[in-house]
Amino acid sequence: MNRITRIATTLAIVCCSSAWAAARSAKQIIDATGVKGGLVVHVGCGDGKLTAALLANDSYLVHGLDTDAANVAKAREHIRKLGLYGKVSVDTFDGKHLPYADNLVNLLVAEALGGVTNEEVMRVLAPLGVAYVGGRKTVKPRPKEIDEWTHYLHDASNNAVAKDTVVGPPRRYQWIAGPTWARSHDHLSSTSALVSANGRIFYIIDEGSTAFAAMQPKWMLIARDAFSGVLLWKRPIGPWEGHLRDFRSGPAEIARRLVAVGERVYVTLGYGKGVTVLDAATGKIVTTHKETKGALEFIWHEGVLLVVVGDRPPDNTGGAAVPARPKNVWHWWPIYRHNPPKKHIVAVRAETGKVLWQKNDADTVEMLPTTLAAAGDRAFFHGPKEVVALDTATGNVKWRTPRPISRQRPAWTAPTLVVYG
Repeated sequence: MNRITRIATTLAIVCCSSAWAAARSAKQIIDATGVKGGLVVHVGCGDGKLTAALLANDSYLVHGLDTDAANVAKAREHIRKLGLYGKVSVDTFDGKHLPYADNLVNLLVAEALGGVTNEEVMRVLAPLGVAYVGGRKTVKPRPKEIDEWTHYLHDASNNAVAKDTVVGPPRRYQWIAGPTWARSHDHLSSTSALVSANGRIFYIIDEGSTAFAAMQPKWMLIARDAFSGVLLWKRPIGPWEGHLRDFRSGPAEIARRLVAVGERVYVTLGYGKGVTVLDAATGKIVTTHKETKGALEFIWHEGVLLVVVGDRPPDNTGGAAVPARPKNVWHWWPIYRHNPPKKHIVAVRAETGKVLWQKNDADTVEMLPTTLAAAGDRAFFHGPKEVVALDTATGNVKWRTPRPISRQRPAWTAPTLVVYG
């Protein structure tokens, strides 16, 4: 081996060792901070090796900053060689002001902050975001004044009023994510459900072609960081709902098949299926509650899932258009009119799926959609003739009061039942 070969080999070993050290350091940082996705900022990125290594998986978006343009050029070249540019990028900054909106960054990494103040770091960090500076971890607290929206109507009470006192008129964009266009204004909405919990948002959307509405749907369950908008994970679901339904033709309860609480997401991954429990950070399946097969809608209340189960799934899952409406008939059920599903309620432990009780009788068989609600030790629902209150621990009827309602109605309509106080 000649001298030049030895030098080249030594340099290659040093470069590989440097890259490996950066990867090991990045893993240590990710493990130490516990951040499981979102926007990562590396202040003082240098040659970009650690910056690139901070892209632990596709749940992260990494941005490096440096005051030295030569360092930025070197880092960009390294990132390009790895084929990571886009998911990882770098730029210059003035050394004092971090170029981000308030509450945007999930993890900020720096050996030293230089001219960047702690106040500036706290400004850009999202609630529960982490600053890892010089090996020291600092977590930005979550303000008590901001709220979550865990159910279609805020929570299990159906009272669609947040307790948030920070929200106000919008002054700027926080982030923007696609798709830019819905599939059609004349048919079923592209977005079926959206909830938020623990700094993340989850939604069900049809990502099928916007060029031609008649093409097959592509229903997905998507998770994003609520503050940075970074895509955390997505998984396909289906069959979901016939996307060629007429606009606002139902079903009314379609948005009530997705609930998020803490580090868990509860969802039906298609019509006729039971409630599946997912890890909120990764989207991995934790378990599926078999006793909830045929779930039409559900709520989460104090660790218990109250699930409305039908004896059969709806018919319109293949994407076919709803048949033309009969002349001079306004009150009709496009799908359920001739053979509505017979319903019952199943109460199961949210984590384990253990069945606590079931109510399957004349009270529940025709219970109206979107009316199941719970608060305290009571659950409530609306039948065709009366409102019924149940004990959440046993399912026993506590009281009932007459309130007759027409059984003939458009499928997208439903009574409003709210529990408060």
